[in-house]
Amino acid sequence: MQNVFREFIFILFYRSRLIIAVFLVVFIVSLVMAVTLPSVYRSTAKFSLVIPQSFDPLQQESSMDYRNRVRRFLQDQKELITSNRVLTRVVQEIYPGIKQQSAITKKVNELRENLDVVPPGGESFEGSSVFIVEFSDNSPTFAAKVTTSVTDNYLAIYREISQGKTTYSHSFFQEQTEKLQKDMQEKESKVRDFETKQALALLEILNLGDNKSNAEVGPNALLTQFLRNYHELQTELAGLQASIAALERESNQSGVPAVLPEMEVTGRAITVFKNKVAQLQIQLNEMKPQFRANFEPMKQVEQELKLSVDSLKTEMKRVISAQKISANSIKARIGQLEKTIQGLKDRIQTIAQEKVNYQALLQEFNIAKEAYTRTQAQMEQARMAQSLNQDKQFLTLIDRPSVPVKPYKPNRILLVLGGLLAGIFLGIAAALTVDQFDHHTKTIYGIEKQLNVPVLGSIPSL
Repeated sequence: MQNVFREFIFILFYRSRLIIAVFLVVFIVSLVMAVTLPSVYRSTAKFSLVIPQSFDPLQQESSMDYRNRVRRFLQDQKELITSNRVLTRVVQEIYPGIKQQSAITKKVNELRENLDVVPPGGESFEGSSVFIVEFSDNSPTFAAKVTTSVTDNYLAIYREISQGKTTYSHSFFQEQTEKLQKDMQEKESKVRDFETKQALALLEILNLGDNKSNAEVGPNALLTQFLRNYHELQTELAGLQASIAALERESNQSGVPAVLPEMEVTGRAITVFKNKVAQLQIQLNEMKPQFRANFEPMKQVEQELKLSVDSLKTEMKRVISAQKISANSIKARIGQLEKTIQGLKDRIQTIAQEKVNYQALLQEFNIAKEAYTRTQAQMEQARMAQSLNQDKQFLTLIDRPSVPVKPYKPNRILLVLGGLLAGIFLGIAAALTVDQFDHHTKTIYGIEKQLNVPVLGSIPSL
């Protein structure tokens, strides 16, 4: 560490000429800048925009809402001050000889570059209701003149805008709000009347809404049930008609009729007659090979077989009659179901139509409500604009512009001190940099280190 410090001190003395040269160059440049830079003067005007929290008696706002509203108003004032509307009047007032629009626009842009609207130092538009209009120029008189013109024209245009807002509106929007409120109440009354008169239908309408299933609710459920019963009866009727046709065909043909398997039930007469006919046929078939045709017992069997067949056919006709009665009953039930199903379909169609009507009423009500809400908000804005018309109460000019006495920049003392410090540090930095890239041996210690030979002495330079 001691060697490094010793080497640093050596570099300072060894490169002292370079350090002094760099220091003098930087210091002289900063001194020249401090002397030759033109003075810039700033003229200011201070305003206060007071917006009390009782600004709108119909609204109770929090502190955050109030601060946000103040910030928006102050930002609006900044935009108004730097607008073409204000600056064009300023240019026409300061430069009355300029008539061309291009020249006026050029001057407006030049003024806008040096014009600014800022809150007090260290604050923001959210924390302060005070704002300052600043204009900078090399001439203090011109700076004060422009700031005064901007202030006067800004106040004049602010009053024009406030009066214009007030003229347009509060009564107009109040009248529109009353009309829309009446229209909205009429639409709401129609919706309520529909809901009262069509209470049962409304339940079905609500079940017909999006992402809802009403398969088990109301007429749809009944329609599903009756359609299922209808198809079951149709199937049963078709089976009965087929059975009747088969029985009639068997009962009308000669010989022993065939009995359907589903008709064979233990204890029924038709089953008894069928079994008896079968036994007699077996008995007769056994007797025919053994006896003659005129054999008396065989004749008795034939006679009994004939009577049994007649009884079987009679029983089959009775069954046919019973099945026809059942078929007619089923047909009557089917006819009644068809009427009921048609009535349910008509009911469902009616509900669908009522749904369309209900949705139309709701849509009209929502449109009227939205228009009423929008107009009511505009009426509140109109009330705020009407309150803003009291500009003396809310917008106040605290300090009028004056001719500045001292320039606010450049800071000549700071420039000289900065040049002094910069010259010292840059000189040292230049010396260290040059020494870093200089590979010559500068001391006897370097020679001793390079040659590895002890140095006995040195002769001072003459």
